[in-house]
Amino acid sequence: MRYWLCWLIALLLTGCDDSDQQLVKESLLYCAEGAPFTFNPQLAASTQTLDATAHQLYDRLLDINPDTLQPMPALATNWERSDDGLRYRFTLRPGVPFHRTDWFTPTRPLNADDVVFSYQRLINSQHPFHHVSGGHYPFFDSIGLSELVTQVHALGPLEVEFVLSRPNASFITNLATDYGVILSAEYAGQLLAAGTPELIDQKPVGTGPFYLARYRIDDFIRYYRHPGYWRGNVALSQLVFDITPKSSKRLAKLLTGECDVMAHPGASQMSVIKQHPELVLSQATGMNVSVLALNTQKAPFDDVRVRKAMAMALSRDDILQAVFFGIGSKAESVLPPVSWGYDPNVLMPLPDIGRARWLLEQAGLNNGFTMTLLVPAGSRGYNPDGLKTGQLIQRRLGEIGIKVRLQSLEEQILRRELQNAGQDAVLTGWSADNPDPDNMLHNLLSCQAIDVGTNASRWCNPLFEQQLAAALTAPNLSERIGFYHRALNIVHLDMPLIPLTHTLKQQAHRRTVKGLQLQPYGGVVLYRAYKE
Repeated sequence: MRYWLCWLIALLLTGCDDSDQQLVKESLLYCAEGAPFTFNPQLAASTQTLDATAHQLYDRLLDINPDTLQPMPALATNWERSDDGLRYRFTLRPGVPFHRTDWFTPTRPLNADDVVFSYQRLINSQHPFHHVSGGHYPFFDSIGLSELVTQVHALGPLEVEFVLSRPNASFITNLATDYGVILSAEYAGQLLAAGTPELIDQKPVGTGPFYLARYRIDDFIRYYRHPGYWRGNVALSQLVFDITPKSSKRLAKLLTGECDVMAHPGASQMSVIKQHPELVLSQATGMNVSVLALNTQKAPFDDVRVRKAMAMALSRDDILQAVFFGIGSKAESVLPPVSWGYDPNVLMPLPDIGRARWLLEQAGLNNGFTMTLLVPAGSRGYNPDGLKTGQLIQRRLGEIGIKVRLQSLEEQILRRELQNAGQDAVLTGWSADNPDPDNMLHNLLSCQAIDVGTNASRWCNPLFEQQLAAALTAPNLSERIGFYHRALNIVHLDMPLIPLTHTLKQQAHRRTVKGLQLQPYGGVVLYRAYKE
């Protein structure tokens, strides 16, 4: 057990004075499944990074109301859209302080320069910070933000205008995602002058409820309360992310009180958690999907008959029961039933081994073939056990002569493999960042998302692109729904990826912890938490 954790648990188990007891009460230990690879969500595509950073360190212009699923004020108190849908003006909240850390002391509160800096970095390839940390911004690259937004400029100290190249119905909700964080332009200027611009993503400064105090790589992250947080007092004085990849170890720590909250409990652990008198299991509807993505630019997966044969060979019921223990539902399409873009008429074919073999024969593959399936190591919000899911896929495809070699990779290595484009297939998925259907469809299936690696099937269909584009410029919701339904039908007919399951978002915690709220999309929110 780590030295600092021994000290904290010892306080819980032995006598201590009043000040120590108060420290324990104001500290929250969160058992996370993985380490962040950066402290800037703009650079991220993994849930581990988003969970550890997005809502702990930063704020966005807007948030999504978890009850109405509509944008609501955050750093921006209000906003206006021009009649032609090409200009958005935001009025900023006055007096919002940035973090004061060992490496930065702010001289002013948030203003328009910070918003301009944060978004110009994303869209302007000539910006001095654009290529810092690699110059890749997976979410914003996949939705084509640099093509959509032509200008971001200050109209005054607390007023910012975005100028768009075309109307886009998802623009506002995309600003409210975990990726839309606002950085400090003043801090960036100091780093640039010192010749260390890369520190902006390693030693973060934001306006969020906590600031970074210490990070021991792959071990723990310690945050302290931001005393000037604009939303009001944060009950926790200290937040610690205990990085524990194995689900069994996370549960063991939760049971012994070494952790207060556990991320992504395994489906097989549900009964233990539910029966334990000191633990609580929280569940929320999840806007997510797990998929088997086939590289459509590589033989034999470039043949739709092969893709459909594989879809008919798989049993989503087996995966749902063996991996998810029935907690979730079979996926009929990329969008889950809770999405307003869902089409109930799109249905996956039932398992049919005979028909699958016949399709392979029609494709000239009577003897099957050999392939490699990449699976993510550890758990994901949309899939608690990638390796076990891969083994079930391996067994079912073996029945039609497809020999599957499984290769388990850590998140960063897996992302690099997808960008190199040499994979046969990958077990992946998506957890929605906002309630707009475009978020899932664009990131998993658009042409723009191929280069950033979120479109792992490398499928680029002009008809599908037309439907997405039309949906974003449609004048009303009913027309947008119609375009998304047509887009889902195109995907269904061409089957570039095989939808597998949708699951619930889950979190386990000690009964003494209050104020936790699971969101249907986005990362972990902990600033409202407190202990009784």
